[in-house]
Parts: sequence; C-alpha cells; structure tokens
Amino acid sequence: MERTERFYTLAMFFAMLLWAVSWPCSKILTHQAHPYLIALMRFALVWVCILPLMVVFRISFKLSKSQFVFVCIAGVFNALYSLLFFQGLTFGDAGRAGVITTTLSPIFGSLISMVFGGVYVSVREKLGLVLGLVSGVFLLHIETLSSLFNPFNLFFIGAALAWSFVTLVSKKALLHPLKFNCYVSFVSALLFLPYLALGEGIGESLKAVDSVFWVCFLVVSILSVVVATSIFYKGVEVLGVHKGGSFLLLVPVFALVLSFFMLDESPDVRTLIGCALAISAIYMLSLYEISHIRWLKRLFVG
Repeated sequence: MERTERFYTLAMFFAMLLWAVSWPCSKILTHQAHPYLIALMRFALVWVCILPLMVVFRISFKLSKSQFVFVCIAGVFNALYSLLFFQGLTFGDAGRAGVITTTLSPIFGSLISMVFGGVYVSVREKLGLVLGLVSGVFLLHIETLSSLFNPFNLFFIGAALAWSFVTLVSKKALLHPLKFNCYVSFVSALLFLPYLALGEGIGESLKAVDSVFWVCFLVVSILSVVVATSIFYKGVEVLGVHKGGSFLLLVPVFALVLSFFMLDESPDVRTLIGCALAISAIYMLSLYEISHIRWLKRLFVG
C-alpha cells in the first residue's frame, strides 16, 4: 500500500470516529438547549466555515437552475432530518439512534431507488433488502405492531428516510461535496431562522450552558460536518468508491462504543444483532464485489 493510501486509510478511520461521536455529543447538547436552536446554530456555523474553503479550493459558487432546485429540496430534507434527529434524542439512547439512522438510511435509499427508479434488482440486492428489513425489527425493538409506533422509533425512522432523500438528491445535483454542503446548510439555516422570533433569543437561551456544551457543539458542527465530510470524499477519491465507502460500516459500531463510554449506554442484544444484520445488508446492497470472494478463498484456502 502506498504512503498516500495508508494516510487516507487512517484518515478515514478518524472521519468515521468524528461522524460517530456526533451522536453522543448531540445527546449532550439536547440536555442544555432547544433542538431548533442547536440545528440553527449548527447550520449557520457550517455555512460560515465552508465559504472560505470554497474560495481556497477555487470552487465556483454558480448554480444552474436544476442544481438550485435540487439544493433547495435537499435543504428541506436536511432541516427535517436535523429536527427529527435532535428532537428524537430526547426520547432514547444516542447509540441506538445512531445505529438506526446510519444503517436504515442507505437501506431506505436503495429501496426507493429500486421501487421508483426502475432499477433491475439482483438476487444479491434482494437478499440485502430482506436482511435490512429483518435488522429493522431488531433495531426498533418491534415486539408488537404498537411498539413500532413509539416516539423514539417514529423520530428515527423519519430521520433515516429524510437522510436517504438528502443522499439521493445529492447524486442528482452533481455538485462538489463542499459546494453542496454549503448551499444545503444555508437553506436549512434559513428554515430554522423563525425560531429566533418564537424563542427567547440566542443569548438568553444559552446563558446556562457549560463548556461541555460548546465542545460538543464544535464536534457536531465543525469536526463532524466540515472536517469529516471533507476527509471522506477525498478518501473515496484516493481509495476508490468501494474501499472508501466501506468505511461507512464503521459508523454505527463506533456510535455504540462511544455512547457506551461517553453516556454509559449499554446496547442490548437486540441492538447488537440488528446492527450486525444492517451492516451485512448495506454490504450486500452497495459494497459487494466478486473480488471479495476471491480474496476470501485465497485467505482461507491458499
């Protein structure tokens, strides 16, 4: 492995940690401030931080009419995702919420593409969808039909759906990741702006927060969105789509581990089984390659 590939392999591990740590950090934020205010501040700060990066990397600010439409649609779904994300964390564990959202979102995205995109569905992809549905039963702790509709499940099923739409729209927009993030964050911030008129104001709302809040806020906004996203897309460029994309499977695992250490959340057996099944489903849907079978044969058979 070349030095550049080794560097980006380590960098991708770091990026996945930053994405995963945003879950326990967000849980901490919701204990001290209103979810709407957190989302507004997060999007505003992300937008301000990405602007100079676009100048440094000479990324054009221009948008075509179709790109403008896609950015607005993505901004709406991104705002909805954040609303469900922060509000939902008040109902349950950050670790399980992280696993549900990060695993069900790509599964929902694949399902939407197959149903509405007229895409041919292979046997492997059908198996992936079945695994995904079974994983949902474990992750959502579904014992009876009524248990599916508890607030925690509804918020994070909605969050996973909203993020799957953001991902699908981002592919249609055909924009540089930083540029897409910049405009989507701006649109999302605008949608949360009315909170300032309805709430008691930023200064008054944040009067009682402590230093832990600000550390977590910087992690959730700057490190998780700006830094981790930049590393991820550069890593995919260097390592390739399949190798780079495979690092996403680490996020739900890291989310569980970090929530255990930071919030003392202990995942139950159902969550662990659901996490394993969901990761297998994502692999079957998006990351499987025939070369992986050849590699396993060489490893175990020789």
